[in-house]
Amino acid sequence: MQIWYGAIVLFSLGLGLSYLQDEPPHAVNFFVIALYFFVILYEFRGKPFSRRTYLLLSLLLTGNAMIQFFLAENNAIFGLVSLFFAYLALQGRRRLRH
Repeated sequence: MQIWYGAIVLFSLGLGLSYLQDEPPHAVNFFVIALYFFVILYEFRGKPFSRRTYLLLSLLLTGNAMIQFFLAENNAIFGLVSLFFAYLALQGRRRLRH
């Protein structure tokens, strides 16, 4: 499972770098998704980040969703995925007792 999440992080970073010059909203989307899976990877390893990190991550994902809805062209699905991951990040924050 950890290898899968690590592969998703690397794949998202690679896609973000490839879109960085031509389509910056796509690059932002892939970088924030990579950050989400990086945080979840550390949670599965048993070394979760603080609750504030999860709150910041959910705010970043919500901001990314707004970018995808209003600034990027035809990317509503990416916005919905970001909102879903923002919700999951808030659930992860509630799971922690730090």
